[in-house]
Amino acid sequence: MPDPDFILTTANDQADVAQIIYGLSIRGIRAKVLETHKKRGDRFQVVLESPTPIQLRIAEESIASIWDAILDEYERAVTLSGHCSFCQYDVAGLPRPTTCPECGVNLDSIAARRAMRDGKR
Repeated sequence: MPDPDFILTTANDQADVAQIIYGLSIRGIRAKVLETHKKRGDRFQVVLESPTPIQLRIAEESIASIWDAILDEYERAVTLSGHCSFCQYDVAGLPRPTTCPECGVNLDSIAARRAMRDGKR
């Protein structure tokens, strides 16, 4: 049986949290938000409340598509000129999914897209 308080994802922005909770709710998953007071890391934790194994699986399979919807305008962490947002290496001609050969960041990942959106390069 999974832990009663399973952290599914974290976020810094209250609007992101609201969209995550909504996305989970339409899939029948109950979650709550815990505010952390950490100096580093995200401010909010989205926690599943005593999930059954099937609810846990649905939540884990859904979270990527929920984040994709939130980050819709950030298709990948590449500048308009085609450079890696983290090291400025030219990745314009590389196939997708793209891992920057210079710094090793997966430019299509949710973490990289969130960092680009939040200006944490």
